[in-house]
Amino acid sequence: MKKILGIVSVSLCAISLAACGSKGAEKKTTSSSSKVEKAVNKTTKKDASKSNEIPTDADHNWFFRDNIFYAGNETMTLNKSEVLDGSEAGSKVLVLHTTILNNSKKEQDPSNFYMVIHAKQKTDTSNVDLTPGTLAIDENGNSPLQAEQDNLNNALLPGKKVNTVLMFTLKNNNPVTVEFSNADFSKLGTKTYNVE
Repeated sequence: MKKILGIVSVSLCAISLAACGSKGAEKKTTSSSSKVEKAVNKTTKKDASKSNEIPTDADHNWFFRDNIFYAGNETMTLNKSEVLDGSEAGSKVLVLHTTILNNSKKEQDPSNFYMVIHAKQKTDTSNVDLTPGTLAIDENGNSPLQAEQDNLNNALLPGKKVNTVLMFTLKNNNPVTVEFSNADFSKLGTKTYNVE
């Protein structure tokens, strides 16, 4: 009887270990196959950063060059800049006039560009990040660029293009360096604006 219980017990342990071993093998296979998938996805993205053509689909690596910020699902073209009065008394705002194109097949939120575009300005002691700005309103309670501000916050339909503005509250009259980053927040390029 003791021998039978011993054999049953050893058999159960062997079955348990075999089951654990196969789960571990599945995890390793899944893990390595997902790594391969990620590697394939990275290599299938086309590098258009050196080409003269601007992609109109979402299948390319992000880049910034010649006032064009290609960010996969959306492309931003920098048109012009100006300094206007901010909403706070005595404040000034750097306004970047842009055009944004939706390269994807889904609606996009143009305001997401604020996550990958940062403006910096040197003070007496630091190179500080500038906060998004707001413009002064007129006597009717309107901002002179209200439609373009709204376009930045409205869902952009697939294949459509809108004029928008990005705004940053200035600390002083020093030049502003705008940094353009990819989805991993690695810097792709910069553009400097004089604000005097």
